[in-house]
Amino acid sequence: MLFDPYWLWTSEAFDGSFYPGGAVPLPPAERPAGGLQLDVEPRQALVYVDGWFVGIVDTFSGYFHHLDLPAGPHRVEFLASDYDPLFVDAFVPPGKTETYRGTLNRR
Repeated sequence: MLFDPYWLWTSEAFDGSFYPGGAVPLPPAERPAGGLQLDVEPRQALVYVDGWFVGIVDTFSGYFHHLDLPAGPHRVEFLASDYDPLFVDAFVPPGKTETYRGTLNRR
């Protein structure tokens, strides 16, 4: 069973030190959007963003395919059978698409 530390977060415990300048981010609905393009092997790995399943790697790879996300920091997890999980802290800039490249290690 995997433990997700993000469910412990409360607004009272948050001091804003993770964000540049200590600025507290806007709620997701009010933040500008950005994109995250994935170039990860294996391409059939499951993708979770901030604890939520969003699809498989192949869906978000290629020039015109990316994952639309609210701008700001996100925890991205890649899971595939016979591979070690890969956890990535990604920052999505507003109005831009970043590319993440990586490979899961075979067990």
